[in-house]
Formats: sequence, C-alpha cells, structure tokens
Amino acid sequence: MNQNGQDGRDTVVGEPGDVPPGADAPRSAREEGIAAWPRRWHLRTKILAAAVATAAAAGGTTALLMAPAGHPPTASATVAGALASTSAGSYSFTLDSTVNFTGRVMHSDVVTGAYDPRHRLGTELLAAGTPHGVPVRVQVRFTGGYVYTQAAPGSGLGEPWNKSPVPSATAMPGYDVYGFATDQPVSPAELSAVLRSAGTTVREAGPTSGPGWTGSRYAFSARFPAAYETVSGTVDIDQQGRVRRLATITTKGTHGRITTDRDLTFGNYGAPVPAITPPASQVRYTSTPYLGYLF
Repeated sequence: MNQNGQDGRDTVVGEPGDVPPGADAPRSAREEGIAAWPRRWHLRTKILAAAVATAAAAGGTTALLMAPAGHPPTASATVAGALASTSAGSYSFTLDSTVNFTGRVMHSDVVTGAYDPRHRLGTELLAAGTPHGVPVRVQVRFTGGYVYTQAAPGSGLGEPWNKSPVPSATAMPGYDVYGFATDQPVSPAELSAVLRSAGTTVREAGPTSGPGWTGSRYAFSARFPAAYETVSGTVDIDQQGRVRRLATITTKGTHGRITTDRDLTFGNYGAPVPAITPPASQVRYTSTPYLGYLF
C-alpha cells in the first residue's frame, strides 16, 4: 500500500467461474466488533441512518459549512467539498483495513476496485485474512441498480453469483458509525456523515504529496457517545480538490477496546470502469443481498 495514495490502480475483475475459496466460512462476531465476516441484512444497525437524517434536518453540508462571503473556506468546508467532488466522478481505490481487539490483530482486509457513480458501474475484489487462517475472497460488481456478489459453494443458492437491488445508502454500514460493506460501493462520501456530526473538529495539518501530486492534509476527530465510538484521522486533498487518501482510526467499546485502522487511497479519476455482468445462467436473484462483508 502506497501511504501517499497513487494513481494508476488496476481494476480487478474475476472470471465468472472463479468462485472464491473459503467464502463459505461461517459468520463470526463482527456484530460484537471483533471481526469482519459475513452477516445477514436484517442485523444492520441504524447508527449511520440517524446521523444522515440529523445532517439532512440541519440543512446539509453546504448550509452547515459555507464560509461567509469574502473569507477563505473553512477546513470543514474544504474537506466536505473534496469528498463530494471526488465521489461524484469515477475513481479507483485500494483499502487496507485491520481490526484490533484489546491490542491483538483479529482481522484484516484488502479491497481493490473502481466505481463510476454516473453510470452506476463498479467492481471490487475483497481479500480477507482471519484469525482462523481461512482465506476469504469476495467478488462484487455493480451494474445499474443491482449488486452482484459471488456467493459461497454450498450456500444453497445453486449459482455462484447473487443478484439483488443495491440497498439504500442510509441503511449502511452496520455495527460501526463509519465503515464499508460489500453491498454498497466504496466511496469517500461515507466520511461525510461523520464530519457533519455534532462536536466534530477539522483542522489543516500541513502540506502533503504523492507521486505526481501535491496538496494539503486535514486532521479531524469525532465522538459518538451513544455508540461508545470515536472516529479520527486525516484526509489528503490534492491541488485539484480531489481526495487522495483517507487514513482513519475507529475506536469503540467499554469493556474491551476495539480499533479499526483503515487506509483508503484513490486514483484514476475519470477513467472508464469495466463492470461485466455475470452470465444469467450463473446468477440467482434475491430481493435483498444474500450476504455482505463489513470491512
């Protein structure tokens, strides 16, 4: 992982018949904040939905953060604008995520992919390492309003791919104020609800750079007492106002400290995203996603 976030990420799309080994591993206790494993849709919490609703009632990002005329934009406004601008066009990404429980590494994921929000096309490949040593590989494709997830052998679906409508964005993620799931595209906009929460601080943290770009780094911190959770980190923004890197630490729990370190980098802005729909003979339709992985 390039710590500065580089351009030129390769989009990873598996062959339709490439069923990921180990994807039929049993669900674990990410519900308790220990590891990111498959979970059923109906287990999701409503934390982010509440945050989004609160922000909407307050008038949205623009009304909350707009600087007075004649003054430079605030740090909050700059970051909010970069998140919105970057998530509006196509991009590729790489995400490294590691979960620690009371100081011990419990789970790690690497997710690569690309997404084009205008055409609603996306592709992701998740490779997870687990405490039990069972590898997990999940392929995800977004086409139009549908998400295709490569399901595990023996799942009972009969076909290796599950197709369902993409769920409402306000329904994700589960069990964390900030996070990602395989049934929603990875987007920098996920941080927006965190930054709009009451008591969040955002400040400029100095210059930063990466291969072929320079820009500014912003640091933020947010607390969610009702969820016993804090989210802090940095956002790197280039001179074109695009997010290059999000480095975040999420901490939660009262009787055991669970931390999730996420390092998310972006590149290939504006490039086409080739998301191939799996053959119909390998797909089974369900009204909601059969499974999803939190990361």
